[in-house]
Amino acid sequence: MKILTQIQEEYNKSKLFFVVNTFLTVATIYFAVRVIFISTSGLLNSSVLPNKIIFSLFFMILFLGLSNLVKVSEMFIYKQKKYITLQIV
Repeated sequence: MKILTQIQEEYNKSKLFFVVNTFLTVATIYFAVRVIFISTSGLLNSSVLPNKIIFSLFFMILFLGLSNLVKVSEMFIYKQKKYITLQIV
């Protein structure tokens, strides 16, 4: 139940940041799972193109970076400087 209350607090604090962060997190998880499936199928047969895995890794890292950027900008807007330094370092 504690997780649900934290989600509700984040949603009530800023709906825009919550939606953008949720989208980016889901996209990151999608590409991470896709990398796992491409890698395992590449182990079984060598017909998998390395471009597919590079493409998936690139977008996984991109969405992960954008997700962290959204968190840092949200902390900057709400003046949580202590947490900004912890997030960046």
